[in-house]
Amino acid sequence: MKAKAWLFLILANLFWAGNLMFGKAVTSDFPPIWASFLRWLIAAIVLIPLAQLVEKPKWLKVWKNNWGVLLFLSLVGVVAYTLLTYTALQHTSSTNGSLINSLTPAVMIVLSLLFLKDKITRWQGAGLVLSFLGVLTVLTKGHLLGIFSTHYNQGDGIMLLAVFLWAIYSIVGKRAQHLPPITFVAFTAFIGVVCMTPLLFLQPLHIEHVTSFGITGILYLGLFPSIGSFLFWNQGVKELGPGKASITMNLMPIFTAILSVMSGQELLITQIVGGAIVIMGMLLSANLMAKKGRTKTFWKRTGRTV
Repeated sequence: MKAKAWLFLILANLFWAGNLMFGKAVTSDFPPIWASFLRWLIAAIVLIPLAQLVEKPKWLKVWKNNWGVLLFLSLVGVVAYTLLTYTALQHTSSTNGSLINSLTPAVMIVLSLLFLKDKITRWQGAGLVLSFLGVLTVLTKGHLLGIFSTHYNQGDGIMLLAVFLWAIYSIVGKRAQHLPPITFVAFTAFIGVVCMTPLLFLQPLHIEHVTSFGITGILYLGLFPSIGSFLFWNQGVKELGPGKASITMNLMPIFTAILSVMSGQELLITQIVGGAIVIMGMLLSANLMAKKGRTKTFWKRTGRTV
């Protein structure tokens, strides 16, 4: 059973890595707002009947009792985060996006330290610093001493903002722990689609630019990272616990790098070195958090939908 749980977690991270790869490719055919809208439209179409079949929620009652937190989480986690991610991928590589995205656990820990008064050990703090140094290695292309004079990629900055928003989403998302998991994501997906509809006019879709590969990519985004990763992740957490599960998130930049090379993209030495530093830092923090039993605070109910 544990082997199956580990497989679920590996697949979840593989699908999330594919989200960054396909996300970058899809934005060549679809503007970011359309890519975000279509991704969550597909997810909502699948998840709403699935939730009704499996969890049989009372939709109006769920909305009436939780509309505030559902609306906030939809705006932050579905609309803003997804839109910023696909906008960032128009300007940076999927490998950079994945490495920056791997800072999410560290940002969550820092925000929880500041606002929830959680405590961390010196070793956990060292792991966080190491992770930030790894990302800076990638952003500055190895020139850490030129951190203030380096010309940063616009996409990297946007991805950093997306990571910050996701960390807020994950922390606030603990207020929705009582909701059935499929119903929760179905609701946020539906609300996100409704909220994004008026924004479609800001970035018109040119049908003549849409290719069969772009359509395939949109279907992938709507089915695998939005639904498959969510279901696999939660099953893995259920079997192994959030502490062990969170460690597997370090696989995502590795998967992204492998997929990038397979698709013909160049992998820079600074990305390899920086990625290794990020992973070492997060393994240090994650292992210590698992031993202390504190990872549950951060990962029990993030409902991650990268």
